[in-house]
Amino acid sequence: MFVRILPPEVRSRIAAGEVIESPADVVKELIENSLDAKATKVEVEISKGGKRLILVRDNGTGIHPEDLEKVIEEGATSKIESEKDLMNLSSYGFRGEALHSIASVSRMRIRSRFFQEREGYEIEVEGGKIVSKRKVGMPVGTEVEVSDLFFNLPARRKFLRREDTERRRIASLIREYAIVNPGVGFTLFSNAREVLSLRPADEVERIEDLFGSGFERIRKEIGFLKVRAYIRRNVPQGELHTFINSRPVSMRGLKDFLRKVLGYKTFGVIFIELPPFMVDFNIHPKKREAKFVKERKILSLLREALGGREEEPMPYLEQEVPRYETEFKVIGQINNTIILAQRGDYLYFFDQHLISERANYESLGEKEGADEIACRSAIKSGEKLSEKEMKELIEVWKNLKNPHVCPHGRPIYYRLHLKEIYDKLGRSF
Repeated sequence: MFVRILPPEVRSRIAAGEVIESPADVVKELIENSLDAKATKVEVEISKGGKRLILVRDNGTGIHPEDLEKVIEEGATSKIESEKDLMNLSSYGFRGEALHSIASVSRMRIRSRFFQEREGYEIEVEGGKIVSKRKVGMPVGTEVEVSDLFFNLPARRKFLRREDTERRRIASLIREYAIVNPGVGFTLFSNAREVLSLRPADEVERIEDLFGSGFERIRKEIGFLKVRAYIRRNVPQGELHTFINSRPVSMRGLKDFLRKVLGYKTFGVIFIELPPFMVDFNIHPKKREAKFVKERKILSLLREALGGREEEPMPYLEQEVPRYETEFKVIGQINNTIILAQRGDYLYFFDQHLISERANYESLGEKEGADEIACRSAIKSGEKLSEKEMKELIEVWKNLKNPHVCPHGRPIYYRLHLKEIYDKLGRSF
């Protein structure tokens, strides 16, 4: 299908266009273009963490010569014609608008040979403007070279992270797309050194190549929902890789839900397939989040598929509270409801009402009606506590028989490793 220019009313529906904030964003868009072009081999080369150079080469179908100059125009696409198509996408992107965004903030060279042509063409673009075009000899496929990212936006360039941080983000992103596209070979070179090489494989082989063996496999189809999951339980620190309709997603709400269902010490790779019209990726400029149509129904089916109970979240996998080598340091109270404390390298967020409720419930001997009595007599959310009272409440929590969930199954606390915060801020932990 040839490239066309979208009308303004459709462009406005694509959330904020394609936002390019880092080298990883560039790599993401170019890899998605390669995969949409049916590539079976994708090579990525970066220099200085992608700040100096990003090159993505594929063996896909290529770009037709008549379309090569159009692909950097705003709103260019080969995927959709109307607003209705936005909710029925089966591809990653809309080849064109990503290239426009990248071209406007870099020096770019695009070389491509369409599969029905005997030769390829090359264009050079600087700051969004084509400066040259010529014929080139090359195999079928496309090669996009992006150099001097944000050369024309020095203020934004200053906010790029350190070279090793940017390199790790790119490597992590490539692994995500490799997981969900096992039939595609991926290679990453950084500063002319090979740091990742994955041969084409089936799904099981790809996951074992990346994460080792020993996974419990789950494969379920319930109604319109299909789930494939690879689970390893009782790992020191849980980690989930989630995919919806072959797209990597990082939705905090979804991951929190899955942790409650699977347990907080679970390593998992989880593939969720839904009809395209039931998922909207256009709520987020980078399509890393999605909005479910009939969310409650989808989560209910997902819990059933993964073996969770319908009536309440599953508790943490720990059977007892570890005896701590260091004491908790109370930091403060959030909204007079959540107690924030630190122990070692972890931040703990305690629900003060649920600790008190659980303690009351256990003191009543868990008899019939105890949950209601425990709730009524517990410390309330919105109640201001002194530092002494917060410390005493944490001591109560440490001595509970079940310190993980309240009598109604709600989690009493949430634990966050400091490394997650450091990573978000681009700092080494």
